[in-house]
Amino acid sequence: MVEGDPNTVDAPESVKTACCTTAILEGFDVQRTTGYADTEKKYGHLTRSIIDYYSTHFSAGADSSRLCLTYDEFVKRCSDLKKVTVKDVFALQLMQVHLVTEEVALAVTRLYPTVLSLAQAYSMLDGDRRAQEKMLMNKTDLVKAGASEAIFKFVWAEG
Repeated sequence: MVEGDPNTVDAPESVKTACCTTAILEGFDVQRTTGYADTEKKYGHLTRSIIDYYSTHFSAGADSSRLCLTYDEFVKRCSDLKKVTVKDVFALQLMQVHLVTEEVALAVTRLYPTVLSLAQAYSMLDGDRRAQEKMLMNKTDLVKAGASEAIFKFVWAEG
């Protein structure tokens, strides 16, 4: 939603570009309003339309083939999901590092389940950069030299 017309007002180019990008490239309908009162009115209409739509199509008494869950169903499904651990998140982060496969990430998280535990292990090497870069390679055969160095750089946010 955009208050005013960015094409006629002294709006920064970034606002005009964002409107075009949002509408054309992203496929969203950009709503324009004349000012604060019009914006507030538009939000009121949109809110009422959404409430009416969901009340009609997805209420508790609606057909069981409905697409949307009730809030209580949503909460139950979320509680049934497997809990994601810090170790799991760290493994996913490691897999974003160049040369790190799932197998390598799991090998590293078996040794160091968190980024903090890995950083502490690096710190134990008293600033010996070469030893730090090779540390993981020396701890497990699954981590090759390139991956070991890339993980070191990832932990210390280098490159």
